[in-house]
Amino acid sequence: MSDIENQETAAFNFKQKAEKYLSQGKLDEAYANCSKALEISPNSGEIYKILGNIWERMGQLESAKKSYKQAIQYNSNLAEVHANLGSISARQEQWEQAIKYYEKAISIKPDFPGFYRNLAKIWQCLGKEQLVTECRYQALILEPKLATATEWLNLGDKLLELGKREEAIACFYMTIELDKKLSLAYQNLGELLIKSAKLESALVVLKQGIKMTPKNPRYYYLLGEVFQEKKEYDLAIPAYRYAIELKPDNHLFHKKLGDVFHKKGELKSAIVCYQKAIEINSDFFWSYYSLGNIYTKQQQWDEAIAAYYKATIINPKFHQLYFYLGNAFLHKVQNDQAVDAYLAAIKLKPEHPWFSNYSTLWKFLVSQGQLQPILKLYQNATKLNPNSVLCYVNLGEIFTELGNIDAAITCYQTACYNKISKSHPTFVEQNWNSQNIRRPNFIIIGAQKSGTTSLENYIVQHPQVIPAIKKETHFWYRDFSKGINWYLAHFPPIPNSQNFITGEATPNYLEYYQSAKRIYSVFPNIKLLVILRNPVDRAVSQYHHWVRIKREERSFEKAIDAELEMLLKNPNQPQGDRNYWQQQPGNYNYIGRGVYVEFIKKWMEIFPREQFIILKGEDLYEQPITTMKQVFYFLGLPEHQLQKYRKLNAGYYQPINQSVRQRLSEYFQPHNHRLEEYLGIKFNW
Repeated sequence: MSDIENQETAAFNFKQKAEKYLSQGKLDEAYANCSKALEISPNSGEIYKILGNIWERMGQLESAKKSYKQAIQYNSNLAEVHANLGSISARQEQWEQAIKYYEKAISIKPDFPGFYRNLAKIWQCLGKEQLVTECRYQALILEPKLATATEWLNLGDKLLELGKREEAIACFYMTIELDKKLSLAYQNLGELLIKSAKLESALVVLKQGIKMTPKNPRYYYLLGEVFQEKKEYDLAIPAYRYAIELKPDNHLFHKKLGDVFHKKGELKSAIVCYQKAIEINSDFFWSYYSLGNIYTKQQQWDEAIAAYYKATIINPKFHQLYFYLGNAFLHKVQNDQAVDAYLAAIKLKPEHPWFSNYSTLWKFLVSQGQLQPILKLYQNATKLNPNSVLCYVNLGEIFTELGNIDAAITCYQTACYNKISKSHPTFVEQNWNSQNIRRPNFIIIGAQKSGTTSLENYIVQHPQVIPAIKKETHFWYRDFSKGINWYLAHFPPIPNSQNFITGEATPNYLEYYQSAKRIYSVFPNIKLLVILRNPVDRAVSQYHHWVRIKREERSFEKAIDAELEMLLKNPNQPQGDRNYWQQQPGNYNYIGRGVYVEFIKKWMEIFPREQFIILKGEDLYEQPITTMKQVFYFLGLPEHQLQKYRKLNAGYYQPINQSVRQRLSEYFQPHNHRLEEYLGIKFNW
């Protein structure tokens, strides 16, 4: 054996003896052997660690800290040494140092629960309850059997308060595993799973809870919520009713039952439920609000106004409420009251797209001479919130209406800068130059209510797409007279050298033939996206959307009958002639808009086929990954997969009468066939 090997063996023996004496509490003997080991191996982190332990046991904290620091000088990965330094620093109330040492220990050895428990104690001393909870959670996850079911339950509640939903779910599951008779755990877990849209899991948990405590009304209320979210309304009703039977004085139970009847279109039953909720709790805002919405549907304007007005007294800060109240006054031709209500809504939430798409609200306020008061309101709003996006967009709309196009352009450009600064700060920092040319690379031209909102949202989530300030500009058919600079102000200035693109989506473009010629004259190489949906479903969706925004009061059957009668008078123009588009109230045109082939042919007479991508709306939701792969390839972008493909701007309503659906299907069938032949694409509608 060589001399080096002999020395290593000797050092090892002294180290072992030091550890043995330390475990026996013989500190002097431990210190002596440790000193001998260090004489042989002066660069051993492990030996300095033992020496630090000895000093700490002797109460010599400064000496211990010195030894521990020498230990990590020679071996920085000694997690226990960092933790020991953290412990000493905590005892000395050197909190910042203690935290750093424990965080380092955790980074080296993240699966050791003791580090998290001790760090939790430090955060407790500092009053940082959120960090205490997070550390305790990490410790318990590593040693789940060491905590009681009640501790897991309490920890889940604390995590929920902090917005840590997934962690709270894990805690409640662990609670049930440890104590299957703890009813509150099933209730908390079921409620949380509903909020997380994990409806099937919630159903399982709630049914288990009902077996435990079959007379707990909360379980049946939550069960009703699950069925309501699943749109299984006939199952939701008995669940809510049983909750009411068990606890008839709970106003929320009655209100939720009313919501189900409302969804089913059983408005009289809904009204009874909402009124019962108010009888129990006369200050229950949501029942008055819901009653107002039902009376609006029934065109009972006095009742709607009374319900909305009562709701404003209870909750005077809910902006949408004043908007609906204004609509009701407008139908009563009580214009002054309508103006007051609308202005109250705008003042409460100026950061809202009140004036987008030349809304009915905007038209009315202009007709009532309210431009100057609204102008002052938004000038003040932008001063108070110079980083706002929608306040500047709205101010731009006001200046546009006033004919001050230059001021409008400045507002749109400011809104664009504010928006991109929030969504793409690195791009702004590195590439923003207002002198760069602003122009769209693509336009989604239609069709209306076919998925354009979702498609545009999916596209702008690509890291190489910089969004416009709003989805729809309506420039090429409605605002063309404003000038191209007004339009381009809606887009970010993208350098030619950068691999970024931008664009917009205005689904009305497809229907307006002059838009194609205008766009081609300025952007002949632009890429055009068309998304088409079963025209029957599209018509139904448009109708219910118009009902929701208070622009349609006829029944669906009456609207369709009137439109079919008008269209059938001129079979050579199935998409409708000029007279049809002008006569339809509000240009609703539920049927004519679905004769897609007539519109697409006009566009393809101007733009070459290769500049279009034609998408099926149903595919966007059923096969989003495949569909968006095609879209990104068409736009010249690398593949990009979203974490979630949310269906946006979707409406929920009862199926239409089967005979009406059959009539519409028969009307569209020959036109769908022509569309398939023209494009060479099978839609199978």
